[in-house]
Amino acid sequence: MKLLITSLFIIAGASICMAQVPAKKTELTVADREAWHKVLRWPVEFEEQWRRSRTTNDRDQSGLTFHSLGHGNYLVQIEVHESSYQPRYLFMLYAESAKTRSRLLKLKTYERDDDEAGTLSTRESFEVEGVPTFDDKKKQLVFHTKGRGTEDCGSLVRYAITPTRAVPIEARVHACFDDYSLGITDPMRWTKVRRL
Repeated sequence: MKLLITSLFIIAGASICMAQVPAKKTELTVADREAWHKVLRWPVEFEEQWRRSRTTNDRDQSGLTFHSLGHGNYLVQIEVHESSYQPRYLFMLYAESAKTRSRLLKLKTYERDDDEAGTLSTRESFEVEGVPTFDDKKKQLVFHTKGRGTEDCGSLVRYAITPTRAVPIEARVHACFDDYSLGITDPMRWTKVRRL
């Protein structure tokens, strides 16, 4: 009898926990974002930053996108600062199985200085600024960081998404020169980074 009562409590507790996870992952509203924030628990300061930066009160613009990685695993793209040409984002790994906790991903970013040597610098950060796209076939994140509004400099990085991290597999960068004639607007023509 004691075993039966204990089992019922465990089952009831599990179903309460399961009910807290929203089923909806597409066409998300701000209300859906609020529900997912409770589950994924990205840092509240980023959520507050997003709310302050919003340029519209449209409840259908959630700034939250789920990209399927297969087998119930997702790359979650979370806008944390609206901007007219280069918003800021966090990315998280989320698994529907209860075995794995969701986790923030650090992305390695690249920048080339306009000095004579063309010095390349890198940094790893949770919050990144740019324009993301997701390659559904290859399950890869592509992130374009614009060095300025003319889009003639910056970086373009392709990441393979593993169960634990985002691994850069291709990066291209171009310095922002004072002489705009040196700018190149096609990121695929930017210098390819050899050591990622």
